[in-house]
Amino acid sequence: MTRRTVPLPEYGASVPVQLTGADLRVLQTVPRERLLATPTMEPGLFTLRASSWVGTVELDTVRVRVVPKVDDLRNVLGMFASAAGLADWSVRASDYADADVVEGIAELVLRTIDQATRRGLVHGYRSRMERLPVLRGRLLVAELAARPWDPWPAPCAYDDFTADVAENRVLLAAVKAIRGWPLPPEVRRLSADLMSRFEEVSDASDPWTEAESIRESPLNEHYMPALRLAAIVLEGAGVAHGAGDREAVSFLVDMNKLYERWIGAELATRLWPTLQVLEQRSVALSRRPRVSMQPDLLFREGGRNVLVGDVKYKLTGSGLARNEDYYQLLAYATALDLPRGILIYCQADDAPARHLTVVGGEQDLVCYPLDLGGPWKDVGERLDELADVVQHLRVPSYSS
Repeated sequence: MTRRTVPLPEYGASVPVQLTGADLRVLQTVPRERLLATPTMEPGLFTLRASSWVGTVELDTVRVRVVPKVDDLRNVLGMFASAAGLADWSVRASDYADADVVEGIAELVLRTIDQATRRGLVHGYRSRMERLPVLRGRLLVAELAARPWDPWPAPCAYDDFTADVAENRVLLAAVKAIRGWPLPPEVRRLSADLMSRFEEVSDASDPWTEAESIRESPLNEHYMPALRLAAIVLEGAGVAHGAGDREAVSFLVDMNKLYERWIGAELATRLWPTLQVLEQRSVALSRRPRVSMQPDLLFREGGRNVLVGDVKYKLTGSGLARNEDYYQLLAYATALDLPRGILIYCQADDAPARHLTVVGGEQDLVCYPLDLGGPWKDVGERLDELADVVQHLRVPSYSS
């Protein structure tokens, strides 16, 4: 069945679209904050409204394609790669300029997984207990004593050296999720090759939880970029069941989160070793009862907090929303006893003042725009300038 494609800009609304009952049943499985359908005065016609989530949602008869407000897809993929810790993401970068965002992300993720696993899968030991005709590992004497009439096969406990470990289960889950997306033939062939590479690996019951539990070690450090990309895929992928035995697959990525991760990763690289950049670190807002908060960025020098930052991908044009952003940053600066904070944003309907001083507390709040437009080289230069601004705004160390 061929689906109609409905293009939709990020944070934008569509013209009225005809949706069937099956379309609406599938759409109910997509969280409202990602894609919202509002009925019009005409029966069967709905207006679709997007938020910061971009990608593709396939309903029963309609494919909704939410496009980011970035003039070059390569910059979105550059954010993905940077947040995942990839030093060089630009293989075939020219092909991404006019590609669909989902196709571009799919190829980037699959090629990263291919690079991580090309020399073989990570193996590890898994503890097993089963009855075997030949003794292996440790004989479970307690079980034999409890069931003396059942001595064979022998109950054994042993460690099995296997590729069926969390790292591979997470990567396999990401590959399987991507195979459900609309892909060009060459990307689909790459996904098929990777599926055969993971033949020894079982399906994870909860791959997202497994992805969150993996910790970097000398054995899996070459997997980490692929695992970070796989986690983003698993977070944004969802399978929704439509009418009958039909399935509709979606992949949406939150540009808000992606922008935050990207800013944190880029600043951490640029400011090290002078400043340490901590992301989403819990700090106390009050003593008793304890109320905690998590600023997007906390900058430290010599174990001492020297600046706090908040990252907003998009600032709305309403003064109320902008005030809330200021209030949040002010709370961070006040609780951390810092004289200033920085608000980093990408888009704004009406750009806020670059600097303001709070009445009473005298804290300085700085708004810094970091646009994703233009060539990736220009974006990198803007990041360099942002790092210099952070250095300038930080509280001077005791030694200076």
